[in-house]
Amino acid sequence: MEDSHIFEQMFGIAGTAVIAFFVSLIVSYVVLVLSRKFHIFIDETTSTKPQKFHSYPTPRAGGVGIFLSFGLVGLSEGGGAMYFLLGLAIIFLSGFLEDFSASLSPKTRLLMQLLGTCVSVLGMGAVITDLSPIVILPYALGVAFSLFGIIGVCNAINIIDGFNGLAGGICAMAFGAIGLGAYHIGDGFVLFVALIGLGATLGFLCINFPKGKIFLGDGGAYVLGFVLAILLAVLTQKTSELSAWFGLAVMIYPVWEVVFSIFRKKLKKYSPMQPDKEHFHQLIYQKVHSNPLTALIMWLFNLPFMVLAVIFMHKDWVLIGLCVLFILLYSLIYYQLKRN
Repeated sequence: MEDSHIFEQMFGIAGTAVIAFFVSLIVSYVVLVLSRKFHIFIDETTSTKPQKFHSYPTPRAGGVGIFLSFGLVGLSEGGGAMYFLLGLAIIFLSGFLEDFSASLSPKTRLLMQLLGTCVSVLGMGAVITDLSPIVILPYALGVAFSLFGIIGVCNAINIIDGFNGLAGGICAMAFGAIGLGAYHIGDGFVLFVALIGLGATLGFLCINFPKGKIFLGDGGAYVLGFVLAILLAVLTQKTSELSAWFGLAVMIYPVWEVVFSIFRKKLKKYSPMQPDKEHFHQLIYQKVHSNPLTALIMWLFNLPFMVLAVIFMHKDWVLIGLCVLFILLYSLIYYQLKRN
């Protein structure tokens, strides 16, 4: 009887992921049609942004379907679902309003992200204090670190959202890794949300990859980054069965992309907020001259690290070593691409 009950639970969770897939897919298609009809949420080809790599007007509101899919979290009875959804809504608005009108200042977006993250971190108890075996943070410092880290991941996903399927594919892999970690330690809430995230991201990718008929936009990138970061904060601080470094190992690519970009821009004495064409994925594109192939190469580059992070999810030093290895390989390949 117990095995039958577990099977029913797993079937129900998997069914919710399938529903999330179709919600995201259908909403993304509707947004695509409405955007073309009323000319809203459109990223024009005349844009002078250096990160622009599309050749026809494209709606940048793919995040709407993903956000609405996470409404299914309301079906959960635990894990701080209310605080999760409230924080998520604020985070989504910080990007969606920018996608809609391009009128929000960076400071306003940052303040909205800070508010949304505060709601979820404090309401869900997603405070990162245990960074064993390196350090244990005092609670107040842990709150500050958590807010900084989660907001950082939100913007990190936005930075790697440069080519068809790139950010979506990386996030889908990360949701899969988180789901496996949650299953391992028996965290039903995190598993439930991770599978919704996986389903919703795959639904979006059906329209985004390989043709790029719709983009994530700031709203979608912020939502995916926020959910991944908050789930990892909850998961890695809940039990000693899962290393605190599992989260960094899973998200090392977008995190290091941000850190490295800040460092190289500072060396050139210009603002880290100023966009350019020197991100890792942009250098790959300059070699292969294919939008979807660039995303595929980046997926394959990240996949082994995701797999190894899951295999060694409870091994602190192995995960730290994986992060160091990724940074070394990234830096070596980056400078080789720049030299050539």
